[in-house]
Amino acid sequence: MPERVLVRGGTVLTMERGAAPLRADVLVEDGLIVAVAPDLAAADADVVEADRCLVLPGMVDTHRHVWQTQLRGVTHDWSLKDYIRSVRFTAAACYRPEDMYVGNYLGMLEAIDAGITTVLDFSHCINTPEHADAALNGTRDAGIRSVFALGLNDVPVPDIHFSTLAQRIEHARALRHGELKSDSALVTMGISLSDVLVAGIGRVTEEVAVSRDLGLPITLHANAVMFPTPVSEVGFLDEAGLLGPDLVWVHMNQTTDDELRRVLDTGGAISTTPETEMQMGMGHPVHGRFMALGGRCTFGCDVISNNSGDLFPQVRLALQTERMLRNDRELDRRHGPDDIGPSTLSHLEGATVNGAEALGLGSRIGTLTPGKEADLIVVRGDAPNMIPVNDPVSALVLHAHAGNVDTVMVAGRILKRDGRLLADAARRLALMDASHGFLRDAIEARGGLIPQPPAPLPW
Repeated sequence: MPERVLVRGGTVLTMERGAAPLRADVLVEDGLIVAVAPDLAAADADVVEADRCLVLPGMVDTHRHVWQTQLRGVTHDWSLKDYIRSVRFTAAACYRPEDMYVGNYLGMLEAIDAGITTVLDFSHCINTPEHADAALNGTRDAGIRSVFALGLNDVPVPDIHFSTLAQRIEHARALRHGELKSDSALVTMGISLSDVLVAGIGRVTEEVAVSRDLGLPITLHANAVMFPTPVSEVGFLDEAGLLGPDLVWVHMNQTTDDELRRVLDTGGAISTTPETEMQMGMGHPVHGRFMALGGRCTFGCDVISNNSGDLFPQVRLALQTERMLRNDRELDRRHGPDDIGPSTLSHLEGATVNGAEALGLGSRIGTLTPGKEADLIVVRGDAPNMIPVNDPVSALVLHAHAGNVDTVMVAGRILKRDGRLLADAARRLALMDASHGFLRDAIEARGGLIPQPPAPLPW
């Protein structure tokens, strides 16, 4: 008998373009969606009651440094410069493989709890091969879908394991030809590039070439640091002939419209992380300008050292910020706006189907379409902050939060039910206490998160 789950009686948002919400059931068998229709019969199915609930594809986070879970909130009042000095220079050097496991395991559980079923994990704390193995194990144990974007960047550790780029490339090849060889697994491989401003375009060119030789999606931070004379990672990669549809560009706040067109014309995607971008001085979120040119937005939570792991606030903040920017242009003309800008639906698409497509997973997930893998969430519509649900899309984008997520399913496996994660809560606390205690002491032994005098920045 196949494993069957029936999600019954909810308001279903399939997120197929042009499809309206409908009251229906969703039938899942052996990890796949087999039917979306009213009043489905399914003998012997495990029934998830979804009356007064919203049923939609699991959300897709296109940019998160999952390893930073133990650093939650430490960057609350910091600029980007402070973040680089503290997290990238100091804290990263203190992480052991077991800390990578804890960061990824608990970080991915946090994502699941918030209704996120897929994360692009920009993993740039790969101090040794064992750090990568531990991060992968944590992700797999959590049960989430992930693109593990192996960082090829150097980390300033006292005892260097990877002393050359060639050694990091050799490690990447071993992973790709070994445990991450499948592109149809729950956890697949990608590459996160070194920062161009630190490593130089020569090194990054070599990293891109290796990534493409291995057939891997690529992600990079870009155009997010302000200089007196503009500096553009898009320009550097374009001059080197490296633009392409396998690139997920992150932040991009300082990008010109001409550069955005070049990214769009070459099939690239952009991940906006509004909370960090707005706090840390990167500039206005760029997704609205990209959308105006014909692109599609996607969103990420970025760093849990600063933000929550809940994608709902990121989507809401991105939407209302873009509306504000468009409204301001009208107000500058002494004219009240007639059209406030992008729709709530466009941003819900950004958190679901657009994200799946940006990661090359659009044929597998992102919509509740029969034949696709069953990544879905059930969001309660009967909570005080949700009733009455006059419009399902606006309820999700403008009112919902992680606490409203009742059920989370990844590839047909239920990971959260009745509002509670199924993972062992006592184990979660014990793992965090041990790892956090070690890291706190190790960071203090190095002079604290921002040792004085502050370290010079690499640009």
